[in-house]
Amino acid sequence: MGCMMNLHTAGASLWFPSPSEGHRKEAGFCYFPHHHRRRPRHHSSFSCGDFRPPLASHTIHSHSLTVTNEALNVMISGAPASGKGTQCHLIANKYGLVHIAAGDLLRAEIATGSENGKRAKEYMEKGQLVPDEIVVMMVKDRLLKPDSKENGWLLDGYPRSLSQATALKGFGFEPHTFLLLEVSEDVLVERVVGRRLDPVTGKIYHLKYSPPETEEIAARLTQRFDDTEEKVKLRLNTHHQNVESVLSLYKDITVKIDGNVSKEEVFAQIDSVLTSLVEKRKAASGSVVA
Repeated sequence: MGCMMNLHTAGASLWFPSPSEGHRKEAGFCYFPHHHRRRPRHHSSFSCGDFRPPLASHTIHSHSLTVTNEALNVMISGAPASGKGTQCHLIANKYGLVHIAAGDLLRAEIATGSENGKRAKEYMEKGQLVPDEIVVMMVKDRLLKPDSKENGWLLDGYPRSLSQATALKGFGFEPHTFLLLEVSEDVLVERVVGRRLDPVTGKIYHLKYSPPETEEIAARLTQRFDDTEEKVKLRLNTHHQNVESVLSLYKDITVKIDGNVSKEEVFAQIDSVLTSLVEKRKAASGSVVA
């Protein structure tokens, strides 16, 4: 398993995936096309849809869950075009969680020239996948930083495989809840196939839901090579297989969210889940102090 990125620096371009490699995006690899959505530098949060009430009949078995620390540790997973990025932003803003995405970490480590970044860059310059152990170490180091410990963390789309999840658990990192965005395949395909990119601004449009403002912009929009129905379905199949393997470790704390509705309705569901969790943790903390 590994991580492959399309990372362009001032002097060189690292890793150019071919179309046949598009399906690897959800196969436990970190795949980052050249044009990606900019993530906010500040902490973000996430949400989902229809859900079963969390913690009602399950006990959270987590080494990181203590009654004296109310900071939340959350994992969120969702298929391509599930709206996960939007929900992460909303969650982090409201709950002050540190938003952590493996792709952002990899880019940052390489940019700063850290030891892990240097090792990752060596693989990428050779056109090879970055080994899991390097990416896991990056994630581990970020989770150990003071802001992650004090404010809690939101791990976005990671782990993507059982081996990655097992590695994190081995380091003692377990979430208090695992949010799973569920969106029907028909909706996901429609969202992906209609996506377009403005190569000038980097802004993402959708021909139906978020059309370009002017004809000039519409004329220059491009489509990713793997944003076709056939390739999307392959990616979704791989994603579902990976999620099933990861959920085997988090089945007792998994909350399924209906992602077929509007982003506001999705976040309302997630907000309810997290608010309930925060209140229960506060109550537990208060009972111990008393």
